Amino acid sequence: MALKTLGRPKDLEKREAILDAAQSLFAERGIDGVAIEAIAARSGVSKVTVYGHFGDKATIFESIVERETERLKQALCSAPTGGCGLEELLTRFGLALVSMLTQPCHLALDRAVSLEAQRNPDLGRRFFEAGPGQVRRLLSDILLRAQAEGLVAFDDPARAAEDLLALWLGFDAMERRFCGGCTPDETALKSHVGRSVKLFLRAYAPT
Repeated sequence: MALKTLGRPKDLEKREAILDAAQSLFAERGIDGVAIEAIAARSGVSKVTVYGHFGDKATIFESIVERETERLKQALCSAPTGGCGLEELLTRFGLALVSMLTQPCHLALDRAVSLEAQRNPDLGRRFFEAGPGQVRRLLSDILLRAQAEGLVAFDDPARAAEDLLALWLGFDAMERRFCGGCTPDETALKSHVGRSVKLFLRAYAPT
């Protein structure tokens, strides 16, 4: 009897293929303009398989956001942290986040969900909780630990996290949303994220 080869489970392969197909289609046509049949066709599975894994388009989209958030978490966790100070840790977090969010596929998907959320507020809320809300929680946890070590001082960790996110993603993100443009080069990205972290640490330095 032949031994089974170890590898990626077929169900997981199908799930990832569905998410990849849906992400590209949502970016091209908007969420409302994509039928489940189109997702099934592009991912090479049946419509029944798509429904079996996710149930509806809103769940598919939420799963895409959760997957990208998990990839961000993995990128942060896989980087060496030995001897890493707070400024370096926040800079690494910011680079991973901004690099992910300035990819063309994410910019297109962001535009698509912004339009869809006007018609479907529930989907918009689910997107927020799975994506930006989760990122805010991750950053708040880092800042809480830093406060416990006396490195920063604030009254509300979530508000402090929002301030730093605003520095990273504020006017630059606005310009890209309206004007488009290419992904920033690595040097410019590091300069922007590093400057933002320095401003944040100066504002929240313990008195």
